[in-house]
Amino acid sequence: MRKEINITKGINNISELLVLSGRSLGEKQREKLQLENIDKDQNQYVINIPNNIVSINPSFFLGLFGKSVRFFKTKEEFLEKYKFECNSNALITIYDGINDALNNIDVLG
Repeated sequence: MRKEINITKGINNISELLVLSGRSLGEKQREKLQLENIDKDQNQYVINIPNNIVSINPSFFLGLFGKSVRFFKTKEEFLEKYKFECNSNALITIYDGINDALNNIDVLG
């Protein structure tokens, strides 16, 4: 089954933000969305990132999805579970974040 996840759910002033940043915010969103459990279910998820978000900071991505990437062990398996619908700038950061997580690179949070 394919489901959607709103990674900006509950973030204050989201309509005014241009960049999602900060490891702690990513970690809070991970907890709110219960990604630990979602990683283990049999569903696929579409991650829609609003058009007003022009970029995602690597620290936010790693806080939100770093553990998930490492859980799946490969970029392909992670992207089979989570499909990202966003602008090209955000997608570049997502791909970089996946590589960082797989290589255990810890960007400043």
